[in-house]
Amino acid sequence: MSSEGSSELSVVDLLKNQNEQDFKILTEASILYLIDKDKLERLNTLNKTIEQIENSKEITKFMLKQLNILLQADQPKISKHFQSNFGLEDSKISIIKTLWEKHADSLKDQKNSQSLMISQLVDMEWKFGVTASTNHIDKLGNAFLQLKLVYNNGGKLDSKYMELTLPQFYSFLFEMNKAKSQMEYLS
Repeated sequence: MSSEGSSELSVVDLLKNQNEQDFKILTEASILYLIDKDKLERLNTLNKTIEQIENSKEITKFMLKQLNILLQADQPKISKHFQSNFGLEDSKISIIKTLWEKHADSLKDQKNSQSLMISQLVDMEWKFGVTASTNHIDKLGNAFLQLKLVYNNGGKLDSKYMELTLPQFYSFLFEMNKAKSQMEYLS
């Protein structure tokens, strides 16, 4: 068994032995942190909660990981996940389920905002050109457009390059203008 698997088992034992009141406090603090990860005050609240409850650092890390897995997978089977994978008792599963349902809308909003941040377009550049040589005689002298898209890929900037014919470019431009008008309408 891997060291990660064995450490997860020991955390599950801590989780099973945690009293229900502390378990509820840690679970709610974990869910609220998932909703407001970007706010420093939420992190401070989570840290204060962890300091007050014995063995809570490991439990909170585990809960954050498991709740995040459920959130990313759109997995509504909370009780099945915690019962079949970790053998948690019904009372603790009920606590998780109740808190999850209480904050379901906020959790979904957070997930949607995270997915919008990945592959977000940052910059776009284009250059016009004319083909100077080709292996097809009829393609010589045709105009084309070289397009560079710069996007945020989970915290780092990446670039994609494309060459488009003028009809392809005009079609792309039409779609971008349509997207722009929809974004303006939403904001």
